[in-house]
Amino acid sequence: MFEIKRINDENPTYCSLVPQTQHEKAILYNATQNPSHKLSEYINQRITFTNVYMEQTEILDEDSGEIRKAVKTILFTPDGEGITATSNGVARSIYGIFSIFGTPDTWEDGISVIVRQTETAKGRTFKLEVIPE
Repeated sequence: MFEIKRINDENPTYCSLVPQTQHEKAILYNATQNPSHKLSEYINQRITFTNVYMEQTEILDEDSGEIRKAVKTILFTPDGEGITATSNGVARSIYGIFSIFGTPDTWEDGISVIVRQTETAKGRTFKLEVIPE
């Protein structure tokens, strides 16, 4: 079993996509700066992703006015589209997927999931449900 480095102050980013060409670098850059889609557009829908980018960020808690840490995750589809969410629930789902299925560099065709939205004490979060193939 291998250990996935969790996103934290010492390790603020993770990216499974290792761009080699100018085209791949552009895909990575554009997805991190302006992803094509939000994960919320896919609630209860199937998506397949082949790579993952994760970045520690800070967000404003609108209820308390405090700044809190969160993980911005971008899922890359097979055609290079980026789907983003700033959700610790998605980050936990990704860590779970990595611990069981390995990291994207070990996948043949990506991972297919259903995007689920669940209510929490502080609002809502997203989770990824792996589709058995």
